[in-house]
Amino acid sequence: MTVANDQNTDALISDDAVELYRSRGFINVPGLLTPEEVSEQLADAERQLAREKTELWEEDEGLAMDWVPDAGLRSEVTRRLTFHPKVTAVAERLAGAPLRLFKSELFRKPAGGRSAPTPMHHDEPSHPIEGRPITLTAWVALVDVPVERGCMSFIPGSHKLVTPKEDDDGMSPLERWPHFAWEERTTVPMRAGDVHFHHARVIHSAGANDTDTTRVSLASIYMDAEAVYRPNFVYSYLFPDDDLGGLKPGEQVLGERFPLARSGA
Repeated sequence: MTVANDQNTDALISDDAVELYRSRGFINVPGLLTPEEVSEQLADAERQLAREKTELWEEDEGLAMDWVPDAGLRSEVTRRLTFHPKVTAVAERLAGAPLRLFKSELFRKPAGGRSAPTPMHHDEPSHPIEGRPITLTAWVALVDVPVERGCMSFIPGSHKLVTPKEDDDGMSPLERWPHFAWEERTTVPMRAGDVHFHHARVIHSAGANDTDTTRVSLASIYMDAEAVYRPNFVYSYLFPDDDLGGLKPGEQVLGERFPLARSGA
């Protein structure tokens, strides 16, 4: 994959957009990737989704999505995209601090009537890390994602109101904070090559995929460069065999698996 070397973030995202992200907890950056980059990553994603055992998010109505965990550890194409200079430059500008890659995941929301909506949730409970509350996801659309294909909806500003719980037991945010059910929501359709950034605490959901095209995306999660390992209920339930390479609680999340976002090392 050939990526651009322009890391002048002023040309990639404006000061107003940064402030909007910090106020709302999410921002879409249109056309951050070229069509050639999208095409190469989509082809690689489809190979991985066909080859690898995927994790499932199942709901009563059907499959919300399945995904390849740690996709960047399985493919050099995906790994290069997780360290794309434009993506990582914007991520650090939004966070306002140096970042490390925590993980990358290839998501698939099925087409053809087999899809279910993704319920309201926030991402922080599935991250067994502790540090400054700046963790964010760069969500790359590898196909067009109109409303009918299951684009995401967000509760603006909810990342400022959601607080971490030491005893988090996997409750949904609407169970823990019922008032969010009545808050305004913003729906964000995307074009292939757009990159959507959202804060780990912002509450969001996605609709069902009612089209005949599978929704495929790559999500890279970036964390505070000085974050430490803190096991939690949700991550232990989802990935019972993953101790993040032998890390002990309270240890800094370092090593080859968790490189600095801007250096890739």
